[in-house]
This record gives sequence, structure tokens and C-alpha cells, in this order.
Amino acid sequence: MQKKKTAHNKANETKNANVTARATEKVIVDKKTPEEKKEETEREEVPKSGKAKLISILSAVVLALILIFKPELLLGAINSVATESADGVYAAFIDVGQGDSIFLRSPNGKTMLVDAGTPDSFESIQNVLSEEGVTKLDVVVMTHPHSDHMGSMKRVIDNYDIGTFYMPDAVNTTSSFDRMLSALEKKKVKTKVIWGSAKTTINWDGDVEVRVLSPIKGADYQDNLNDMSVVIKVTYGETSLLLTGDAESYAEELMIASEKELLQADVLKIGHHGSSTSSSQAFLDAVQPKAVVISLGKNNDYGHPHRETMQRLKKLGTEIYRTDELGTVRMLFTESEVRLLKGSK
Repeated sequence: MQKKKTAHNKANETKNANVTARATEKVIVDKKTPEEKKEETEREEVPKSGKAKLISILSAVVLALILIFKPELLLGAINSVATESADGVYAAFIDVGQGDSIFLRSPNGKTMLVDAGTPDSFESIQNVLSEEGVTKLDVVVMTHPHSDHMGSMKRVIDNYDIGTFYMPDAVNTTSSFDRMLSALEKKKVKTKVIWGSAKTTINWDGDVEVRVLSPIKGADYQDNLNDMSVVIKVTYGETSLLLTGDAESYAEELMIASEKELLQADVLKIGHHGSSTSSSQAFLDAVQPKAVVISLGKNNDYGHPHRETMQRLKKLGTEIYRTDELGTVRMLFTESEVRLLKGSK
């Protein structure tokens, strides 16, 4: 008798199938050693002997017959292959127009949502979470209380079980912020105010390090909510992702002064949708990203991304991925490389 599948297993099957189906579009960052690359090349170039070719042909015939008469027998094999190919931190920079929302899934199936876009973004967020079979968010981070980052947070809280909710020590007088706080209280979600430092981490997945680098307690942000954005760095193996909310140049200066050695990352989510108030030259020099993602709306009223920011990025020579041009940008961070995945929007 077949065992009933748990919700966790179903979610993992969905994740594995989705990542495998998208396939790799390109490798953005490759940190394999020359020896590892040589071994891979040699494996690819070894010619098959006559016997090996015969075995391959027979295997293909057997697989074809199984697919026709007993396709269910392949389920375990397909899932095991998908699991191997999907090993890593999956990141979806969701196309929410002029706002931010990033979904992350760890190698062990833990989920995280950083920001929730505008008040009109819930459907876009829900579509991505549904594709991944998500029913629970283990961690939710609101980087700062502006409506383009937490506009749909109330609906996220209403519709998903949440493990721990993190936010900065910053408030706003908007109705969106009040509704979010009421929703957290109503569902009794565990909520933590978090400060950044070289030692501050978020407990998410034992195989993944999540550091909180900003805002720094005691700093005078002069009530600038953008500068009070929660900045987190996600590291898996030798690859890393830096998410900066709307942190501007002052917050960037403080991070450089206090924890510069921790800022280097392979992929950077550009601060404040590409505004010239963020992504200073000094900050980009400290991060040294191989690729950046800019989350913004097409033909937005703010002129984002600003010309100055784009000039700095082009000078750095980094690859640029924009949600206004590509839709939802999806990446997979393995232990040794970062892959851009197909399947926008």
C-alpha cells in the first residue's frame, strides 16, 4: 500500500520539478578550482566504448517501455535526479513592479520571504509561492516600513503560516503598516526587532549562513527609513547573495566602516531600485558583485534606475538583471557556482 505523501514532500517535489524544468540558462559565477574544471571536462570528453554504447541503447529502450506501461516506477528515480540538480539556495526576485519581494528556499527546504512589494503585489507573490508549493514561510523579513516593500505583507501574513517575522526598529504612520501589525498580532506570529552586526545571524537552515549587517544599533539614521533597511547576506558554500532593501549611502558607509570584510558577495540586490542615493562607488567596490539584480517597475515615475547608478555598475563590469525587462529573475546558488535559471514571469 502506497504511503500518503506529506505536505513537505509534496512541496519538495514541486521545487525539484520546477528547478529542473527551468534548466540552466547560464552560469553567472563559477568558483570551481582549475582541477575541478579539468576533471569535469575530462569526464565529458571520454569517448564511450562499444560496450558502453550498447548499454546506453538498451537502457534507453527499457526506459521507453517503462514510460509507456509503468511510468509510476520512474517517480523515485526522477525525484532523486531532481533533488541533486536542485541542490542549493533558490532565489526568485519577484516582479512586483516598483517594489521589492524576494523568495528564498534553502537546500533543506526552508523558506524565506524578504519584503512583500506594493499593496497590489500579492497576486504576483502568491503565483511564485504557488509554483514552488509553499504553504509555510519559515522566515519573513520586512526590510523597512515603506509601502513598496511591505504593501502586501498583511495578505502574506493572512494567507501563510509564518515561523518568525523580522523587522527593524522603525515605524510608519501608514495604514499598510498598521494593518500589518494587526495581522501579526491576530495570528500571534513570533515577531523580532533585529539589529545588524558582524555577529548577528538569522537561524534558518543549518547549511546556510544568514548574517544581518544593518541597521547598526546606536547609529543616528535621523529617521531615514531607507537607511534603516535590514540588510542580510546569505552564504551557501562559496557563493553568496547580499540583499540591501533601500539602504542609502549613509547606511552603506556605516557597513563599510564596521564590517567591510563581510560585504563581498557574488550577487547584489541593488538598493532602492537603482536610485543614485544608493550603490555608492565605495560600497560597490567593497561588495565586488559578479552580478546585480535591480527590482523596479517599467517606466516608473522616479526615473529608476538612475543614470549615475548604471554608470557605476557598467564601470564595475558586472552583469545586470532587471525585473522591468526580464520579469521575475530566478537564480540557483550552489556551493560553487551561481546559475541564472530560465522561466521569467
